[in-house]
Amino acid sequence: MKLLLCVTFATASFIFWPAPALAQTAKATEDLQSVKNEILALDQRVNDAAVNGDLQTRGKIISDDYVGVAPNGMILRKPVITAHYQAGTLRYSVVVNSDVEIHVHDDCAIVTAMATVKGHDGDTDLSGTYRIMRVFLRGGDRWQVVGFQATPMRSPAAN
Repeated sequence: MKLLLCVTFATASFIFWPAPALAQTAKATEDLQSVKNEILALDQRVNDAAVNGDLQTRGKIISDDYVGVAPNGMILRKPVITAHYQAGTLRYSVVVNSDVEIHVHDDCAIVTAMATVKGHDGDTDLSGTYRIMRVFLRGGDRWQVVGFQATPMRSPAAN
């Protein structure tokens, strides 16, 4: 009789135990997708702000401690980029991302994409296709861009 009770209890435990675990997994997946959607929307706002020269939006989304690496290897900080926008030398007419991937690690999110860009910084033509990486960090209840890297895409070499 004891054996029958143990088997019955064990069977019932295995039948009903996965339900809370599955619910937690579904909730975590939903939360992750929600974060990815938020990051994707913020990333688009950064691109839109670049095209519109919207320093106020950029100022909110870009961290004061932001560091970027330009395609030519130059280190870019927030004050330098802001100064170029204010002087009117940095202008974009198109910034469109494709092949976007978002990886979330707790309070850090990394976006990789292919960016098609048309723009100028003074006499320098910035137009082209770049593989980019943008790093977002969550502080409190908001995400900000803390890092960026752009690498020009080149056509594969002919054999």
